[in-house]
Amino acid sequence: MGAVKLSRRAALAGAAVLPLSGRVWAAAKSGPPVRTGLDRVLADPSPLKGKRVGLLTHDAALAGDGRRGVDALAAQPGVTLTTLFAPEHGLSGTAAAGEHVGDARDSRTGLPVFSLYGKRPAPEPAQLAGLDLLVIDLQDVGLRCYTYAGTALKAMEVAATARVPVLLLDRPNPLGGLVFEGPALEDEWLGKTPVTALPTLYRHGLTLGEITRYLTLGGFGWNVAVSAMEGWTRGMGTEVFGPAGLPFAPPSPNLRSPAAIFAYAASVLIEGTNISEGRGSEAPFELVGAPWIDGAALAKALAKTKLPGVKFAPARFTPTSSKHAGQPCGGVRISVTDERNFRTFDTGITLVSALRQQAPEKFAFLPGTPPFFDLLAGRAHVREGIAAGLPPATIATRTDADRRRGSEWHTSGRIYRTE
Repeated sequence: MGAVKLSRRAALAGAAVLPLSGRVWAAAKSGPPVRTGLDRVLADPSPLKGKRVGLLTHDAALAGDGRRGVDALAAQPGVTLTTLFAPEHGLSGTAAAGEHVGDARDSRTGLPVFSLYGKRPAPEPAQLAGLDLLVIDLQDVGLRCYTYAGTALKAMEVAATARVPVLLLDRPNPLGGLVFEGPALEDEWLGKTPVTALPTLYRHGLTLGEITRYLTLGGFGWNVAVSAMEGWTRGMGTEVFGPAGLPFAPPSPNLRSPAAIFAYAASVLIEGTNISEGRGSEAPFELVGAPWIDGAALAKALAKTKLPGVKFAPARFTPTSSKHAGQPCGGVRISVTDERNFRTFDTGITLVSALRQQAPEKFAFLPGTPPFFDLLAGRAHVREGIAAGLPPATIATRTDADRRRGSEWHTSGRIYRTE
């Protein structure tokens, strides 16, 4: 993804003037408090009328009335939906993390579904032939290591080569848009794996539409437009979902609730260790532990850190799959109590450090070149600092320079107001 590398270094001069390739398409205001890019297009489908449309999406991309976006768009008069593309976890969102998903056919619409996770990371030219427009509608979770944004960008690159316009339908960042934190990604790892496709901070504080806007300002893509949300502000977190808000569907099989997404934003770092991140339990990413962990002692140690916006309770669980399957594990349950003050990266490295300190002879980072933990965190110094027993606060201070880069993204890419 060489174009993304170039845009990462793009100067801000002139970025305030949106070129055609970075325009934000908006419909007239009306309807519920928050309307996604999909809902706005459904209210005014003129950008799709009379066109043959391909759609990169999954079942978590719901319309405001609860319908799958696929079904809502397929039912639009004058819109010819011909082809579906699916990210990691497949169209249904039920395939396991990292599982290579094959091509299929959607049982409701009968449309072909081409998988973009596995042997094919982006649409093939033949699959774009005959399309007038590629629409992208994915529910992201606000972290660099989550693969959906990278899949969207690869699709945009191929569409640019094929001269197929792209319309991205924007959705909320469940983590909100006020906070950006954690390390940037090592340049050498950018684009090498599905979890290192974005040149952003660990938690970027942007929507997919804003990421797209920033990159197009730097020359990425061709004829890319964003259908912006209406009513979403940066201070909104998971409250955007619920009875009075947008319908929620798990964006991946182990993120089963909005609360799980916030816990995941810290505990995803556990994936790079031999500690269970709760896969195969009742609450993946909210429960973490291992057979040798004393949950009560761990919860007590974490309470002493006074991390803001989060509580840790002793827990016992027995995973039915993944790490330590069938073995009773001690650990903690993560409960985010204050989304605005919760700091995902600081919490994540503090949690990993505490787990290592309890049993350093049993704790291990998973092997790899580079180690998977490094790809998740973005910088090797994070793992090295934890292994050396450095205080998490000391490790976190090394990301201050990266934070300035995150501020650049926010300044030039943002679409939505703070409150």
